[in-house]
Amino acid sequence: MIALVLIAMLLIPFAGCLGEDDSDNASETITVEAVWTEVPLEAKSQYYSDGDDTPWELTSEPFTEQIQDAGGIVVGLVMVLDYPNEDETPNLGFCTGLESDAPDTILGTITKNDWTLTASEVNPGSHTVNLTWHNQSLLDTKNISGMSENDIRNQIDFGSEALGTYDLSVRVDAEAYEGTGCSHTDNGEDVSTTVSLLVVDLKLSGESGETALSVGNGAVSIVLFLPWFIGMFLLVGYLVSKKERYHLGIILEDDSNIDSDVTSPTEEGRTLVESYRARVLTLCALYVAQGIPWGFITVTFVTYLAVEGVAAGQLAFLLTLGTLPWSVKFLWGPIIDRYQFPEMGKRRPWILIAQTGMIVVLSSMLLIPNMSSNVTLVGIMFLVYNIFTALQDVSTDALAVDILEPHEFEKVNSYMFTSKAVGGIIGGAGLGTIIGFVGIKGAIVLQIPILVVIMLVPLFMTERPGEKLYPWSESSTQKNAESIVEQKSFKEIFDNIKIAFSFRSAQLGIVLSLIISLSYFLIPILPLLFVRELGWTEEQFNATKGGVILIVTMLGYMAGGQLGKQYGGKAIIIYSAFSTALITAFWGMNESLWSNGLFMMTVWSLQTFVWAMVSINIYSLMMRITWAEVGGTQFTGYMAMMNLSAIIGYQLTAPLAARFDYSTLFYIAALLETVVILGAMFIDPEETRREMVKRLSD
Repeated sequence: MIALVLIAMLLIPFAGCLGEDDSDNASETITVEAVWTEVPLEAKSQYYSDGDDTPWELTSEPFTEQIQDAGGIVVGLVMVLDYPNEDETPNLGFCTGLESDAPDTILGTITKNDWTLTASEVNPGSHTVNLTWHNQSLLDTKNISGMSENDIRNQIDFGSEALGTYDLSVRVDAEAYEGTGCSHTDNGEDVSTTVSLLVVDLKLSGESGETALSVGNGAVSIVLFLPWFIGMFLLVGYLVSKKERYHLGIILEDDSNIDSDVTSPTEEGRTLVESYRARVLTLCALYVAQGIPWGFITVTFVTYLAVEGVAAGQLAFLLTLGTLPWSVKFLWGPIIDRYQFPEMGKRRPWILIAQTGMIVVLSSMLLIPNMSSNVTLVGIMFLVYNIFTALQDVSTDALAVDILEPHEFEKVNSYMFTSKAVGGIIGGAGLGTIIGFVGIKGAIVLQIPILVVIMLVPLFMTERPGEKLYPWSESSTQKNAESIVEQKSFKEIFDNIKIAFSFRSAQLGIVLSLIISLSYFLIPILPLLFVRELGWTEEQFNATKGGVILIVTMLGYMAGGQLGKQYGGKAIIIYSAFSTALITAFWGMNESLWSNGLFMMTVWSLQTFVWAMVSINIYSLMMRITWAEVGGTQFTGYMAMMNLSAIIGYQLTAPLAARFDYSTLFYIAALLETVVILGAMFIDPEETRREMVKRLSD
């Protein structure tokens, strides 16, 4: 309850950014502007035999760039048939050549999914088959009241359903002159066909004049960003020349406390403190449970809403509410340390409470009738859901600190982060791929049994010998007094936290955590770019971001960890942050290549891989400057500040997207990625341990 109140208070500054739900806009008058373009697909001439249907297929894929340049919304297909002649051959008989030729009937048919249209005319002449699937009356009305922008767009823009393969056919029903003593033969006709896509550039604006465009039109040349990037290049060169002074060579992983006789985990019992296998299984299962909703919300659901026409500002609002509980999750640390139920374990009851709340809230989301039209309600549900998810995260991290042996931290942490990525793949690529078959509510339903199964792991596992499985169970042994002595008062907890954050590097760790994710303003923009502008299908984007990109992230974590051990964590942070910025800027500079799927996949993967190396070494740096006495709370605080940084980044989305074009947005993101260098350069990884040794020796 305390956390709920504090989070509600923190929401107040964001109140002005929430915006109105799209349903609220239904009462204002919306002006519809449409610019039509025909994108030619094919032109040919062919002889068609009498009575034969001649089918063929055309696809929109080779014309993706032209479609996007024309506005990106395909509303129909038009085929013009031209047949200027009537060719009949006189048979043997008394034909004078003055007989009138019998007209032939020329039929043209276009089919796209369930839409089909056939039109016919007689020769000589021409006619048009014009198949459209949008609501033309909305474009004719111009000024529309009583409908939201989403409602209007949904009746005009059919997205990927309007793209792909189109089926066409031509048929000639020939007729020939028949008279006394004279007859003609007609075996077919020459017909020329021209096929084009009908593409609309749609602009919707309300009474305020605000349009529903994805991003703005303001362009800032890369030349204006060059002084900053040149300055950062010189700074990196200076830091390299002063490696010792800025601690670039320090290996962040500490192996000093690993006993030389430790060779392998032991298996002496079934509880978490006794069994290495039980520890790994439980912690990894809990991290999978955290990864599934993260992947679902940041990939599948955001992409679904983008396809449904939800604006970038509203997507950022959802991500903000989903991230907010993670930004204040450090508030849970003192609470779970102070209030415990030792008979069932120090952390396990809190984990079970969190998982129960996650399942209940997720089930409640099924009661929302139309999620794309109730963005505010969905955002509130996201907020509550992530309060419970953040509680599980804090409790799981505290459990790991309690039960893991010192030599297990690095290895098991890598397992846990990988498990979270696996959960993200399930929630992103997995659910994102099948959403076309089961719908958004079907994707939510599928998560519930997965979370229930994962909940069974801590439900049937105890932390220590003698603990109860359930409140009504009997303890197998008498609990000793040690666990009770471990509980501390709030005063002791906060005094230790105050000491931990009194060091300069610990304070700079907060600064670094607050700036690491500022470039995340780009995240809500990417689905708009890929799906709306570049014509990717929702399934393609979900499979890429929730599958390929997460796999690349895991590879980046592993590579970054190994390079950090070899060359020093701070060095990898600085080199990789600058490299990421160069890749992001390069991405923005090559807009002409964005229609090339291979280019987009390659540059996105490279950018993700290198930034993952930054992230994993920053996590290690934060662990290094954390005092073990308050390790759970202090490290959770750093993680919370990183999530607050993401919130700040998401709040930048709406104002930046409304003002600048896509290329400029990439340049700004690149600039913000280099700011990480400034945040990391003055942190001394050894300060906390060095100063604590002095304090304890005095």
